[in-house]
Amino acid sequence: MISVLYIVNESEAGGAAQSLMDMLTAARERIHAIVVIPGEGSIEARFQKMNIDYYVVPFQTDHRKSGVHTAAEEDRVFMSNYLAALKLQKIIKREKIELIHTNSSVSNVGAIAALMAGIPHVWHIRELLEEHYGFSYLDEALKKELFACSDTLITISDYVKNACRSRYGIDSVRIYNGVNVDRFLSGNFDVKDGHSFLLAGVISPQKGQGDAVRAAHELIRNGEEIQLYIVGGGNYQYRWLLKKYVKKHGLERNIHFLDHREDLRQLRDRCLYSITASKMEALGRVTVEAMMAGCVVIGADTGGTAEIIGQDHSRGYLYRQGDYKSLAEMMRYAMAHRENNTEIQRRAQQYSRDRFDTAKYLEEVMRIYEELTRRKETPDRERKAKLQSSLDARYRSMQEKIVYRYDAGGYEKQQALQKTVQRWLCNQLDHKPMETALLEKGIHAIAIYGMGYLGCCLYDELEEGRIAIEYVMDRRIADYDEIIKIADLEDLEEELPEVDAVVVTVLGSTEQLVEDIRAKCGDMVVTLQELLDWCEMMEG
Repeated sequence: MISVLYIVNESEAGGAAQSLMDMLTAARERIHAIVVIPGEGSIEARFQKMNIDYYVVPFQTDHRKSGVHTAAEEDRVFMSNYLAALKLQKIIKREKIELIHTNSSVSNVGAIAALMAGIPHVWHIRELLEEHYGFSYLDEALKKELFACSDTLITISDYVKNACRSRYGIDSVRIYNGVNVDRFLSGNFDVKDGHSFLLAGVISPQKGQGDAVRAAHELIRNGEEIQLYIVGGGNYQYRWLLKKYVKKHGLERNIHFLDHREDLRQLRDRCLYSITASKMEALGRVTVEAMMAGCVVIGADTGGTAEIIGQDHSRGYLYRQGDYKSLAEMMRYAMAHRENNTEIQRRAQQYSRDRFDTAKYLEEVMRIYEELTRRKETPDRERKAKLQSSLDARYRSMQEKIVYRYDAGGYEKQQALQKTVQRWLCNQLDHKPMETALLEKGIHAIAIYGMGYLGCCLYDELEEGRIAIEYVMDRRIADYDEIIKIADLEDLEEELPEVDAVVVTVLGSTEQLVEDIRAKCGDMVVTLQELLDWCEMMEG
């Protein structure tokens, strides 16, 4: 058996972690697996059930929204990864680790730890940050050096392989993800509803749920009686906006939002069609799963989605990504040509079984492991030593300048959120609604600043009452003026509707923010905490 340390960058089981777990399930007799995760989470129960040993070693991922980070943040993330790599040295010795396998491109800790220990490092490149998420690595130069000093890079599609060669000048081995065939394979083609569509995955603008909702609306408006099931957790604000769109256009009978669920078998048995609407999938595990389950996939014509589905309609249908009318037209075409479905389902299922079977995936990975662990000499010894020396020098320099501390900001923010929600709920139970508190202060029309969780909840509570919500302020919302009027505090060129007050839902220190809003808008400004105070002071 080969002892392998796996670096998993998530504490909740996403697609990358699921692919790893499928492989480890098939590799029990061949790999002694030890897993490292960055924090406590639901993924722990999965590893416990699989009898896989794991360690919680805090480290930070090294990606952020493109253009939104500072040099100080680069240093903090580097320090986090370097310190975690130091901690891993004890685990490497204790568990007699022969090789480190990093399961995603967005953390450097595994590569640094492998350099320190002098053992091989395999890096799995599962994502294209910029194209798919609008993110970038904090330190591109460091990432490129770490990639170059890794012993093998695995890319999950030809599209990602070519992108890595073009961007970083590195070669990689393309291995399609392994998927547990027995878990997803279905032959229930005849029982599926020919007017039902499923879109499963993390809810975010990059995943394209908005295009699917608008496409469904287009079809319903033109007389098609379809059902669309959107399944997943993720971006609360985006999900909230989509539900507002559905409500505004009276689509509640046709478009359904379901929370994330591990097992989609019942939904895939019900829905004949599965939609992959992502802006750019590196591969698209959900597409492969849908093919195995006998769904006809309608996917965006980009990245790994186009690679899997193909261009000739033999394994599914492609539409122009980002064009909801193109998606609607392809949905209509698929329903109108149901005589093609059985052949498409058969070919797609066979294709996915041939290329994404976990047993084949394991064999390809094991060949890499065996080759690396049997080598007599370490290649690129000088380059690796030079990089290790550079990392050590950077660490020593930073030790002299800063004291690395645990950032409690996230915990404190979570505590403030919980306390605010508790106060809000208590007022509701005491029959002290916010609407009454505002009306007692002579406030009949408001704007809301900050459309995070609390802002969305405030909007929902007041929406159909006697308080008019004239507009909201939040730079993160785009392309939804048809649902709610959106303003940007930094760019107030248009004349805004008059309001009696702007309610600020941001937690923490808001003094400067309140002054800025007063200066720009000239309206009365009320914080959410003040509004809760007013509620508590009312007679029940």
